[in-house]
Amino acid sequence: MKKYLPLAASLASATLFGLALLFIKQGMAVVNQDTIKFLAFRFTTGFVVMTLLLLFKVQKVDYAGKPIGLLLLCGLLNPLISQILETTSTSYAPTSLIACVSSITPILVVVLSVLINKDPLPSKMQMAFMGVTVLGVFVVNFVGRDLSGATGIGMALIFAAVVTIAFNRTFVRRAGRHFTSFETVYLTTGMGALGFSIETVIMHAMRGDLPHFFDGLWNKDFIISVLYMGIGSCVLAFLFMTYSLAHLPIAISTSTSTVSTVISILAGVLILHEPFRWVDVAGVALILGGVFGLSYCYSKESAPAAPAPEEEAQS
Repeated sequence: MKKYLPLAASLASATLFGLALLFIKQGMAVVNQDTIKFLAFRFTTGFVVMTLLLLFKVQKVDYAGKPIGLLLLCGLLNPLISQILETTSTSYAPTSLIACVSSITPILVVVLSVLINKDPLPSKMQMAFMGVTVLGVFVVNFVGRDLSGATGIGMALIFAAVVTIAFNRTFVRRAGRHFTSFETVYLTTGMGALGFSIETVIMHAMRGDLPHFFDGLWNKDFIISVLYMGIGSCVLAFLFMTYSLAHLPIAISTSTSTVSTVISILAGVLILHEPFRWVDVAGVALILGGVFGLSYCYSKESAPAAPAPEEEAQS
């Protein structure tokens, strides 16, 4: 049973990330679409919660003698650089195009992990099912969507964001050899909290509205949104993702994350009453089929994952 915990963690992470869109929309409406301000509250909430876990000795961290520079690189890539690139790209390209290009992330992560982490090449069956999941994400975000309106700057930002995230996941996987999931997420979340908080305070000061920084933030919708994004997304989802990256074969870990697309679609249909197109049905079927196939591969094949000898020793 313990063998399937990393797979369950990957699917749990994808589910939490998939539901995040609902809470992002809810919270962003309160802060008038101020992305950096929302990110500041999101990551600060996550960091405070994780710090409380340390203070009450529910978790502990030990960075002594470990390659802390590797974690600093992970935090610099994501959330700091990637979030800025993604946010800026929305001003120069439609979100459907951003999602479409992002569908290549699993493939890029596999390539980088083989080249940088010296991970074994995925089996032919793993590659085939990974291709099915990528195709499903592509279908959902490409067929019938308006992809016009992108500029050269927009395309450059989108590809830069995808590459940044791919490198981040590659190095997070490498960090799993030295750090527990909690240690990785605690430091990178702290970097996000500090970086985005400083940025949003400076932006408010430059606009001259710093005295009104907290106006309206006691709104129930904002509090619920920040709590979910800070605890559910920043803490739990990233802990699950980091754990799965350290323990699963890379093709399986990256491809099962595409379940977040399915969760986002279903949440939009069931909660926001968005239309469910025939191409969405086809895309969802492809994603779920690919993930099911990869799960079958995981149960039958013995592809080694990156070693993580210390992973849960401190839990």
